[in-house]
Amino acid sequence: MPLSAEDPLDEHRDVWWKSPAMEHGYVTALPLTGPFRFRRGAELASIQICWEEWGDRSPAGDNTVLVLPPMTADCHVTGAFAGGEPGWWEELVGPGRAIDTDRFHVVCPNHVGGCYGSTGPRFPSPDDGAPYLDRFPLVTPRDLAHVHRLFLDAIGVDRPALVIGPSMGGMIAWEWAATEARAGERVIAVAAPLVTTPLQIAWNWLQRIALDVDLAKDGSVTGKAGQRIARGVGMLSYRSPQGLLDKFGRETFQPLGATLAEPGLFNMESWLRQHGNRIAKKYDPWSWKVFARTMDLHDLGDGIDGGMEAAVRNVRADVLALGIRSDCLYPAADVRHAVDLVNAAGGAATYAEIDSDHGHDAFLIETEAIASILGSWRGAGAART
Repeated sequence: MPLSAEDPLDEHRDVWWKSPAMEHGYVTALPLTGPFRFRRGAELASIQICWEEWGDRSPAGDNTVLVLPPMTADCHVTGAFAGGEPGWWEELVGPGRAIDTDRFHVVCPNHVGGCYGSTGPRFPSPDDGAPYLDRFPLVTPRDLAHVHRLFLDAIGVDRPALVIGPSMGGMIAWEWAATEARAGERVIAVAAPLVTTPLQIAWNWLQRIALDVDLAKDGSVTGKAGQRIARGVGMLSYRSPQGLLDKFGRETFQPLGATLAEPGLFNMESWLRQHGNRIAKKYDPWSWKVFARTMDLHDLGDGIDGGMEAAVRNVRADVLALGIRSDCLYPAADVRHAVDLVNAAGGAATYAEIDSDHGHDAFLIETEAIASILGSWRGAGAART
């Protein structure tokens, strides 16, 4: 959205966490006619979106692909092909790839509630100028789908050629299919169900209470032990037992001694420690808390008269849903069940499965398999990516 010289946008870059978006991203203020009201009742007076794009928009404006990132990822989906830093879906998005930037205009926005430039919990509240922190709204995937519709409106995109997202991004993609899509739009939800379960909510609760260990009342981060524990809980849910066995076995990183003073370190433990240290440097625990709850609140039937049965009847898009055979977090059976419900309600949904032992993280690892599935779906006439 163009801004006049009289009304410059304060992008609040001082509260962004370091990511490629700081160099490559654009910032757009959503043209709200009043405060944005979230489904749980809280409001934001203004919203900015940090986003990146690749490829050129067609003269007809009908070739935009909207990519919705997973929880801790930023909007930097790709970029190494252009001399930049590699993105989190580099192998899928780029010239000649499954999502071909020679043919498509690809956009990826950072989610509201994150820490990479879109309005988040460290932004100042207009009420008192202090960071929102725990005053930040509870955000549902449906809220984020609506925000991203407003974002596309702001950059002049009426009808995307495709909406695709993995994990939390897949939950938003499902909501897009049911609440924002025009008839015939194409949506791909990767490793995401229609509703989260008590076990999934429990994993997120463990992460949130661990994060609280590191957070002071003024919002400052006082340590990283809690973040390391939270990341460990998450990483164990992202991988499968067989995948971990194949990767680590019972090999040790540090030798075992004879007493508790020399406990040694298994490769499995070293890997968890490494990921814990890494996330503490790259991701704001406040945004982590926001999005852990976002996934807990995912329920396509919530607030819909008639519940899930009615919600799936609202799916107007052509949907491809990808499950992962070994996914312990969002099991493939739940993704397949989502497709069955949509089709039973008269919708158009296709199920495909990624055959991998890597668990939920296969959506990041098995990009060749995902590309093959997208190609088959395109060949069947369901998509044009």
